[in-house]
Amino acid sequence: MPLKQFNVFPKSAPYIVGTELAERFSFYGMKAILTTFLVSNFFNPESNTTLQASAEARSNEITHLFTAITYGCSILGGLLADRYLGRYKTIVYLSVLYIIGHLFLAVFENNYNLFITGLMLIAIGAGGVKPNVSVMVGDQFENEDDKRISKLYDVFYFSINLGAFFSMLIIPVLKNKYGASVAFTVPGLLMLVALIIFLAGTKKYKMVPPTKSENTLSFMQTVRQLSKVLIVFAFIPLFWALYDQNGSEWVLQAAKMDLNFMGITWLSEQIQVVNAILILVFIPLFSVVVFPTLEKIGIRVTSVRKIGWGFILIVLTFLLSAWIQKQIDAGIKLNIAWQLLAYAILTASEILVSLTGLEFAFSNSPKNMRSTVMSLFFFTVFIGNILVSFINNSIHSGGVFSQFSGADYFLLFAGMMAANALLYFATVKIFNVEAHNNENI
Repeated sequence: MPLKQFNVFPKSAPYIVGTELAERFSFYGMKAILTTFLVSNFFNPESNTTLQASAEARSNEITHLFTAITYGCSILGGLLADRYLGRYKTIVYLSVLYIIGHLFLAVFENNYNLFITGLMLIAIGAGGVKPNVSVMVGDQFENEDDKRISKLYDVFYFSINLGAFFSMLIIPVLKNKYGASVAFTVPGLLMLVALIIFLAGTKKYKMVPPTKSENTLSFMQTVRQLSKVLIVFAFIPLFWALYDQNGSEWVLQAAKMDLNFMGITWLSEQIQVVNAILILVFIPLFSVVVFPTLEKIGIRVTSVRKIGWGFILIVLTFLLSAWIQKQIDAGIKLNIAWQLLAYAILTASEILVSLTGLEFAFSNSPKNMRSTVMSLFFFTVFIGNILVSFINNSIHSGGVFSQFSGADYFLLFAGMMAANALLYFATVKIFNVEAHNNENI
């Protein structure tokens, strides 16, 4: 989006968007190479074929556990901001921790315990920063019903994927050419840039102070006030269990495919960049074409319905992934173009669930709990990734899920998500959630 377009937004908007762009480059760049790095550096450094399956499952377990802890820490970040420090100070303090975590990855690439310590520092920092930067988007407007809030969230989400696009394109190349230390250093530098950009906008931010303890809502009042949000959020964890595997299991699957596409031989870690590219295209496409067209033909587009449609699409994605894996297991080396089709469907589901969820969390929460409610949305990522980590732990340790290998692994998740989608549609109907959803985003 041209910079002049920011004139329609508060003067603080470019700083918040710029912060998010650099921070997401940092996070996704590091995460793009994490799964394959753990396999090659710690779990199967000698490339023993008999150990590969177990090493991949263990790597998946660690990657999803890291993601889970990151988003689980969003609860800590939300409460810290809403009750004690406010969003601005929480972002600054935890960003410093975030940068130190990146330093650990770059320096201790051959020390497993210290490398994991670095991951935990990043998890705390990123988890605490994420919900507060997201809420600051809406904080900058005087009127909560301002239609520009939704538009700025579109730009905000656009910046997330712009950062992800460049990081997932560049960082795997750096790892391949210059080694892991350099590849982990660059994301750390971008996190430093993110902090500098954020500090540069200090005088322009509209600051929302933390809520005094005497004004804290009682637990039951909070539950009643947030009932609609909690009902919808209850079904989102399984979406993340499937979605976040594009950065782990799908990367490992891509490594077994023909990576020659459009005359270029891609690195398996780079394929994730397709998601970021498609997001940049799909956000305006859905906003300007798809949703208005559906409204014109009489299909009411609400947040509740968008999320349900996203659930259905991600089921289709994993059915396609299962088919791809079945061909691989049969000795057929499919071209990576097949996985690109899966990414297209996955990206559409992301637009419907993730972007909608951000807006839904902000617009359906009390003023004094917005960071906390936003962190609840990110907490759904925690639950989903804990599930994937648990299943992969069971696989590599010979537990109850060890029978789900190859294509059956993807079918397991597709089946769980299909059941989740059906239960979601039934629940929102029973509790009349959509009738109270006045959003037509």
